[in-house]
Amino acid sequence: QSLYNMIAVSFKTKVFKNVLRLALKAYEKNPNDKMLIEGLARIHFYLGNRNESIKLFRMLYKSEPYKTEGRLPFVSSLNYTSGVSQKEYMEECLNYAALLEKKLDIENDNYEFNNKKNDFIKIGFLSADFKNHSVSHFLKDILNKIDKAKFEVSLISNLAVSEKDKFSDTMKELSNNWYDVEHYTDNELTTFLRSLNFDILIDLSGFTQGNRLEVFARRCAKIQVVWLGYNNSLGIKNSDYLISDKNLVYEDELNLYREKIIFLPEIWNALSKPENLPEIDKQKEKNSNLTFCSFNNFQKISDRTINVWSRILRETNSRILLKDSLTGGDDLKENVLQKFLKQGVKEDQIIFLKREKKNEDHLKLYNKANVALDTFPYPGVTTSCEAILMGLPVLTMKGFNFNSRCGESIVKNINMDELIAIDDDDYVEKAKSLIFDKNHNEKYGEKLRDNALKSPLFDTDKFTKNFENLITEIFHKN
Repeated sequence: QSLYNMIAVSFKTKVFKNVLRLALKAYEKNPNDKMLIEGLARIHFYLGNRNESIKLFRMLYKSEPYKTEGRLPFVSSLNYTSGVSQKEYMEECLNYAALLEKKLDIENDNYEFNNKKNDFIKIGFLSADFKNHSVSHFLKDILNKIDKAKFEVSLISNLAVSEKDKFSDTMKELSNNWYDVEHYTDNELTTFLRSLNFDILIDLSGFTQGNRLEVFARRCAKIQVVWLGYNNSLGIKNSDYLISDKNLVYEDELNLYREKIIFLPEIWNALSKPENLPEIDKQKEKNSNLTFCSFNNFQKISDRTINVWSRILRETNSRILLKDSLTGGDDLKENVLQKFLKQGVKEDQIIFLKREKKNEDHLKLYNKANVALDTFPYPGVTTSCEAILMGLPVLTMKGFNFNSRCGESIVKNINMDELIAIDDDDYVEKAKSLIFDKNHNEKYGEKLRDNALKSPLFDTDKFTKNFENLITEIFHKN
């Protein structure tokens, strides 16, 4: 019991080194201890050891096929792991959804919505990320520019009141209504959302931290949509639509998603241009530093990604700047470093940068690098847009589903398809070509920024119109 308690505490402290050693030792003596199996699976999940995590989760759910607790991190981790197809993901997703819906007795939930037409199309956005967070940076301009004569926009915030920041205040001011719901039970929140009589409820969390999946799994609005915060299917019955674009889901793949896929005409989201955008460093000789960067969260750095990046670092004698976009803790950072060292990379080739409090200072860090390397199969989104805005080419890997193709959609929307690698070898060769390119400054830098600002990546005026048209279309269909 003491060890179980230590495992639970480790997730609050984000210190795993000692408890992992003790848990592995205990597991050798008790390989059938289900609490140990689950604890180890969760620790490996947090540290980014996806293969070990998935193996343990599969063992756990093979012995306890009807267990729902802890299954969410297992299903979501399949997005991070190489070699897992969309079909395999959906099988596990649907298994979880079936268990969840049975637990909630969805089949016998016959709540009838008020069919009285609202004066506006009433949209509710549900999220725990209405703060200085990527979700809010993509949503902000839509809230500001959406036609308030046609749409009434409400933000349902599952963010703890103590975690609100200045950006929360901005989001609140841009919306028609703001509701703090973190303290509501699932039953209370379901009743409350139904009472608001939304035409459309858009979930921005999916399987990410702070979600209210057991609420969204019930029918809380006439139309329910998944968008932005989680780029894959939820597999649940009452999730009606998933917003995508043509670069992310192909026509012959629609059966691999539970929701009906609806397509925006160019890109599935557009980032608000950052305030106080720093200048691109024109004085630096970009070809002499041989520096790559990736500011994606460390959990996205899969073993396959490390293998490929290690080849690049060894063959170019370059270095890479890493900065976790989450507060992952020192153990996660150390775990990433050790994986590089095992691949023959020198320790001084891996540079860990500290988090910056101000977004402007964070963006300035891109001036220290020549090329941004994307993670796979879980690519960056915000970080890719930021790198491009700071004049860096972003090398991404060809994907196989919505989630893994996000990098492709971003570079395709700035007409730079040459930055999409078709496999590991191609990725290595493209990285070497980019880092040694003598015409680097002419191709990228200010020119890339100017092109990006005119592209769908940052054209939030056009994106908002497209978003309005899409929402209006599904409203009139139902």
